[in-house]
Amino acid sequence: MSGRVAIVTGAASGIGRAAVERMVAHGSFVVAVDRTVDGFAWAAESEHAASIHIVVGDVTSDDTNATAVAEALEQFGRLDAVVLNAGVSMGGNLLDLPMDDFDRAIEVNVRAVALGIRAVVPTLRAGGGGRIVVTA
Repeated sequence: MSGRVAIVTGAASGIGRAAVERMVAHGSFVVAVDRTVDGFAWAAESEHAASIHIVVGDVTSDDTNATAVAEALEQFGRLDAVVLNAGVSMGGNLLDLPMDDFDRAIEVNVRAVALGIRAVVPTLRAGGGGRIVVTA
């Protein structure tokens, strides 16, 4: 991945953060996307901070996905990959689960993946190809 540029969603913590840290440690540049800037203190403290560009937004928004692609191109000049990792979990008895919680999980875990793919594919194609990784 040396010299490659990727977008990682859900990048402030967990698998997303680990993906960002691993990529930049191997010479990649990453646009890290998450809903709040609060979880990104680690990025500013990273020895690879210059290789990480943060985008704050909700991946269920077309605008956030478009901004991530635009920032990859503006900050790093290209886009080679995307890791669509943002997700929300829920649990409990389906009969008691508030449908708003269910709808939010579907919106983030399924619809946002489709929005992310739609946002990156034209740029990946224009660059000759790339990789799309989805965590589930």
